[in-house]
Amino acid sequence: MSRRDTLKAALTRREQELPPSNSVVESPENNDAAPPPAPEKKLQHIRSGAVGAMSRTLGNIATAADQAKALIAAGSAVVEIPTDKLDGSFVSDRLPDDGEDYQRLADAIRETGQKSPILVRPNPSNPDRYQIAFGHRRVRVLASLGRPVKAVVQNLTDEELVVIQGQENSARADLSYIERGLFALALEKRGFDRQLIMTALGIEKTQLSRLMSLTHSLPRPLIEAIGPAPKAGRPRWLGLSERLAETKRKDVLNALLESREFKDADTDTRFAKVMTVLSAKSTKKRPEPIKAPNGAKLALLERGTGKVNLVFDEQATPAFADYVAAQLNQLHEEFLKSRRDDQS
Repeated sequence: MSRRDTLKAALTRREQELPPSNSVVESPENNDAAPPPAPEKKLQHIRSGAVGAMSRTLGNIATAADQAKALIAAGSAVVEIPTDKLDGSFVSDRLPDDGEDYQRLADAIRETGQKSPILVRPNPSNPDRYQIAFGHRRVRVLASLGRPVKAVVQNLTDEELVVIQGQENSARADLSYIERGLFALALEKRGFDRQLIMTALGIEKTQLSRLMSLTHSLPRPLIEAIGPAPKAGRPRWLGLSERLAETKRKDVLNALLESREFKDADTDTRFAKVMTVLSAKSTKKRPEPIKAPNGAKLALLERGTGKVNLVFDEQATPAFADYVAAQLNQLHEEFLKSRRDDQS
């Protein structure tokens, strides 16, 4: 018997043991028009023996993640939940993005319905609500369509939830490199140890250290401005980090981030635009010589970003710099008077 059949049989036996009052409402996969359960009938929380009866070791947490997903694949009791009863995971793993992938998902669900149920748990802080383990984008699409969400409800610990959340997205290549980094940092900030984070993301110690170090090196506002950038892997994000540390064009970068053209672009284009700005070498203007009528060099005029320098050659014109400095007040008065005369 295959693993899938074994799990399905175990789940069937478990459901047969439950009294009638503990049954759940099962929805046919393709019947999106089916009404949600009546308000007075609360959805029951099925705690499968496979997931619930184990000690919470790291190995068992990882196994719980696999088994919870297998239960869904095996047709574990699917219920319909109104989207206003669902809360996101306590650890965010996504950057906001309405790009092509999201639009394709939205079009598919709009045309053919939700084909795959999401996984949720009872919200620990509110037993009348549910917290999403994975399926956040499907919930967002279905909420916009005004449809209930097909879900499997499992009692999960915090550790099990984040492992399932991370592994599901990793298996589907659903998170971009930088989103995985932000997810790892968020888990660490909440006190999860690195071993569990490695399990959640399906990576080993060195990879995790590189991922977290790189994500740490980038300002969060810059990451959020760019978005997930799914086409940009570690080498390109590393290049962006290195150029950001070396750049003297922060003012140009800030102007780009505030521009309408940048904000209206898709996330991969935004990444490319930032890289272009950071990679461009600043063109330093050549000094402009100031000469006397006889051709003698009096000074050099150097124009930079927001400032102008007047450089005197003490060997060519000794003490001339001191003389000019002494005349600045009078020159400024004459300048202001000429401006007033021009405006009158």
